[in-house]
Amino acid sequence: MRHELTLHRPRPIRRLGQHFLIDNDILKRIVGYASLKHDDIVLEVGPGTGKLTSLIAETAGKVIAVEKDLGFVRLLHEKFKSKDGIEVIHGDILRTSLPDFNKVVSNIPYYISSKFMLFLTKKKFEVCVLTLQKEFAQKLNAENGHPGYGRITVAVQHRMDVKLLDEVSKESFKPRPKVESVIVALRPKPDPYKVRDEVFFDNLVRDLFTQRRRHVKKVLESKMGIPYQDAFKGVSLPNLRVCEMTVRQFEQLSDELCEVLAKSNMREQMIQTRTDALDKK
Repeated sequence: MRHELTLHRPRPIRRLGQHFLIDNDILKRIVGYASLKHDDIVLEVGPGTGKLTSLIAETAGKVIAVEKDLGFVRLLHEKFKSKDGIEVIHGDILRTSLPDFNKVVSNIPYYISSKFMLFLTKKKFEVCVLTLQKEFAQKLNAENGHPGYGRITVAVQHRMDVKLLDEVSKESFKPRPKVESVIVALRPKPDPYKVRDEVFFDNLVRDLFTQRRRHVKKVLESKMGIPYQDAFKGVSLPNLRVCEMTVRQFEQLSDELCEVLAKSNMREQMIQTRTDALDKK
């Protein structure tokens, strides 16, 4: 590891969440959980010095390694210049155009965890195996009413099955992080609940969780700008706080609101208003 970091003089940058896994046993377990085959195309985010990349490439047909730090990009190009099946891309995973892939295996920078989860909700893949901060991983698996239950929980559980696997000690990383870590596997649900409008669903969940402790009805009236009580006729609004609703209740509420608001031509206006607001950020 020390030789690899010295070759082109890159150093882990804490503000970029660069904590590299150096425990070969943990690295092998991560790869094993992905059940890689020779025809798999694997996305790896934040490959760093390429230790995990090398293990993935032993079994997978191709690795797409996306690295933001130019110093490590140069190191990776040098390390894998004679290795077929490894494509190193310099860029931000959240902004970079990617080739097709069917699996994800990564030790991602923890500071992008939330945004990367939302990124995954828009992608098609068979399995994703990640190391994540333990506290964040528990949010992905949280039940309604739990303090960690939130927008990311609902967005992920709506589409994926989440399984927390092995805990990873701080000593398995260099530099040593301040937080505990865990290996997590995510798989698309085999028979997901198909809401009428995925964009509307995501916007609804996002808006409701801006006031997670308030009752659903109050948030809809104030935050979403629905001007008349009549707009809720035919909608079974649960008498619950936002954080108390189950994922299925969010799905059903989204469908009911879609149907009622479509009749008043408000649904498209709400989606466009929310999209415009996001574009300005």
